[in-house]
Amino acid sequence: MKQLFNKTKSILILVLALSFLGCNEDDDALPQIVAGFTHTIDFNTRTVTFINTSTKATRYSWAFGDQTTLAEESTSTEVNPIKKFANNGSYTIVLTASNSAGASDTYSDTIIFLDAEIPLITLIGDATMNVTLGDAFTDPGATALDDVDGDITPSIVVGGDTVDTAVEGSYIITYDVMDTQGNEAIQVTRTVNVTTIVCTQETSESIAAVDLNITFQTNTPAVVEDNATFTWIDNPDAADPLNTSCKVGQVIRANNSPYDNIQIDLTDKLDFIASEGVKMKVWSPVSNTPVLLKLEEIGNAGNSVELLATTTVVNGWEELTFDFEATTTPQFNKMVIFFNFNVADASTYYFDDLMVYGTGSGTGGSCVPETSQSLNTADINITFMSDPAAAGSGVTFIEDNATYEYVDNPDVSTAVNNSCKVGKVTKLGVESWDNIQIDFADKITFTNGSNFTVKVFSPVSGYKVTFKLEDTADGNINTEVASTISTTSTNAWEELTIPFGASDSNKYDKLVIFFDLEGPANTNTYYFDDLKLNLGTGGSGGGGGTYDLTQTIDFESTGFGANWAWNVFENVGNAPLEFVNNPDASGINTSTSVAKITALQAGAPWVGTETAHGEMGITWDLSSSNAIIKIMVYKTIISDVGIKLVNPAGGAQEEIKVSNTVINQWEELTFDFTGRIGNGLDGSTNIDQIVVFPDFDAARSSDNVVYFDNITFN
Repeated sequence: MKQLFNKTKSILILVLALSFLGCNEDDDALPQIVAGFTHTIDFNTRTVTFINTSTKATRYSWAFGDQTTLAEESTSTEVNPIKKFANNGSYTIVLTASNSAGASDTYSDTIIFLDAEIPLITLIGDATMNVTLGDAFTDPGATALDDVDGDITPSIVVGGDTVDTAVEGSYIITYDVMDTQGNEAIQVTRTVNVTTIVCTQETSESIAAVDLNITFQTNTPAVVEDNATFTWIDNPDAADPLNTSCKVGQVIRANNSPYDNIQIDLTDKLDFIASEGVKMKVWSPVSNTPVLLKLEEIGNAGNSVELLATTTVVNGWEELTFDFEATTTPQFNKMVIFFNFNVADASTYYFDDLMVYGTGSGTGGSCVPETSQSLNTADINITFMSDPAAAGSGVTFIEDNATYEYVDNPDVSTAVNNSCKVGKVTKLGVESWDNIQIDFADKITFTNGSNFTVKVFSPVSGYKVTFKLEDTADGNINTEVASTISTTSTNAWEELTIPFGASDSNKYDKLVIFFDLEGPANTNTYYFDDLKLNLGTGGSGGGGGTYDLTQTIDFESTGFGANWAWNVFENVGNAPLEFVNNPDASGINTSTSVAKITALQAGAPWVGTETAHGEMGITWDLSSSNAIIKIMVYKTIISDVGIKLVNPAGGAQEEIKVSNTVINQWEELTFDFTGRIGNGLDGSTNIDQIVVFPDFDAARSSDNVVYFDNITFN
């Protein structure tokens, strides 16, 4: 047995030795895996296509190195994955290649996406500022935004000139900034002009009632002080273009009562048959200052009349108007002026150019009587020849937190509107949309190119008049359009235009009029007159018949586009779109006429032009037959062109932008809206307006002229 055991032991050792030798030979025979990859990169989208070059592997594990504190690293087991990275940065990609026998190898590479976009600097305030010699100047500064770093305003480096307001001159301040990738923004500058303000010497004055004109050329008239002091003084704000005169009157209230005042006795009595009213310029440190002008008969204080006007400007000049009713005979020869009436205060006020104005609105006046008026919806012309709100007129006036009155024209002194009667609207200060409404007997008729014109007389400027049209039976059927420009005059007549088109025809029989819809609630009084419907040259929408989307907007006199109303926006003054001779009638565009717009350097990046709502004469929904829009452009620079589609209410989706690729020659660009067909969002259905952004450029360094032509939908 002992011998047998030893033999068995020897056999086992031999078998084990052979077994180990066999294992070593198997390992040496396994295929050697080599992991590896290359890649291609689309830097615009940060999309990487990986190309696997590994050998003798059957399984792959990719790790893309994009883990953050908020998200785990993304991975893939595809052979040739495609990965889109969300942000710029450095990413280490690791590939582990293996096979079924358990062999493996790894390979890594680093991909870096750099931020190549420059930051954008935007000035706070105006690019040119004027400062009076000796006054303090504080730089409003600028802001800076970067696509990757976000708000980098604190990194702005301010340089250039140091503004010394003690020395006349023109100073240029520079603003520069760089993002973390070293991309430098285009330098922005501000010019500060330090000058001596030269006042304008008064050349005339009169204390006579017939031509009252207190300009303070001299220290007249005599002023009675009633708990207030009067001083003849230098104009404290001669830089204000509304009043550059050298001398004015100063009134300092004693704060003894709410009725502190000054009084001026005239040499004779005011005649409001010969004159319309009294106006004066006021400078107040208090917002919404009530200024009361009381007229009295000297020796008979019980015979008096008074009117209240309210300032709208703080620390600046403005003109207030007091429209007194005519009396059969002149009665008043004393003026009592209350600044901040019925409020006790010790503030300082200034006034100037206290004068009579106009040529009268009662008997003996020189207004021009109205000779016609129409309340028919086919040719509306509300001239106030008679009161349109009177019973039996055929229309109904509705007051919605505003009052309407049929009154004398407050200023017949200008040719803009010297008619005798006008409409007066006083807002009650409930909401910004306090309004009056006119219900007509029938639906209003429009053709393409139609508009309403209306003359307005306002105590403030810089606002738009908005017309809202409604169906009286269903208020949800409506459209709202503002005047093409804002008012520019204070207490003077001017005419505004509100455009409509054929698509608005026979839908609406209510007109809602908003004065200063976008401003705050107020109690201002507005006058309006000659509200007239002006029909376009026809319902065709152009010179070549009725327009539809199968036809080209070619800007030819016999075609479409040149006869439409186009609005220009965000272009510093918004000079109108021009229709000019083709600058290069060769190659792909041999047409005669094209559209021209100059995108100003000072304009917004999104300077653009748009058809007026309804001007095309149609509405449409995006479909496969019209969602590809093409336009020819002729540009001197390379930049994006944008197209936007808008519905009558102004609803739209973001514009689609395509860059031109050539300069100084015609090129056709294609805009694909097919992805928006049926998406249910604004600008995909009920479209009636096309908007063109010819030079969508945030870094515009000069005024750029752009021509465009031959817009097609197919």
